[in-house]
Amino acid sequence: MKKYLVIIAVIVLVNWWFTDPTIDVNDLSFSYIVKYSGNANEDDMLPMVVALHGNGDTTQNFYETALDKINAPARIILLEGPMPHSKGSAWPWSADDFMLYGKAINDAIESLTFKFPTKQKPILLGFSGGGMMAYYQAIKHGNSYSYIFPVSGRLSKELLGDGSISLGAKVFAFHGKSDGVVSINGGRNAVNILKKNGAFANFVEFDGGHHGIFNQMKSEISDLVNKKIVSLN
Repeated sequence: MKKYLVIIAVIVLVNWWFTDPTIDVNDLSFSYIVKYSGNANEDDMLPMVVALHGNGDTTQNFYETALDKINAPARIILLEGPMPHSKGSAWPWSADDFMLYGKAINDAIESLTFKFPTKQKPILLGFSGGGMMAYYQAIKHGNSYSYIFPVSGRLSKELLGDGSISLGAKVFAFHGKSDGVVSINGGRNAVNILKKNGAFANFVEFDGGHHGIFNQMKSEISDLVNKKIVSLN
């Protein structure tokens, strides 16, 4: 009987490790979904792309509308925003929440790189509210990532708060000149903060609004992400 109980316990543990849709760190829980690009298989050792959707969106919709042109072999982890929103979920918008969730998100991503066979450091991409968190990760936990792509995001000294800085990832940011949701000045300010602290940060301003990642800039952003994925293989 004990033998069967041990076998059942092992099966449950293995099933949890490979299929559990949440990751728990620092008393916080983050839901996520996993997708594969470029005909990659779940058992392959792959570069990891972590994607943070915009406020009010869902992980599945963000994947289908913004990331469907990523075709280099990779494991794509889409984290769900930890805060409630009327149309989906959202990311932090205050300095205190950024400090709380920023470290937890970084710890969650590090745990996911151990859970899944991962090549080198992950790529992080964030849009809008997720773009704000991507900027935050770039300056507070940049050494945990290879490349970071903030799109239509912002960051300020007030949101950044005090505390240590950890640089390392190369940042490629994109922002629409006529963005009526998150002003392009917020993106410019974020990149200036990164550069003043010694980070590599490239800022592309494009003719368009807040949702350029879904339309006019989709191919350009996807092509660059694909190139960076290939560089990690």
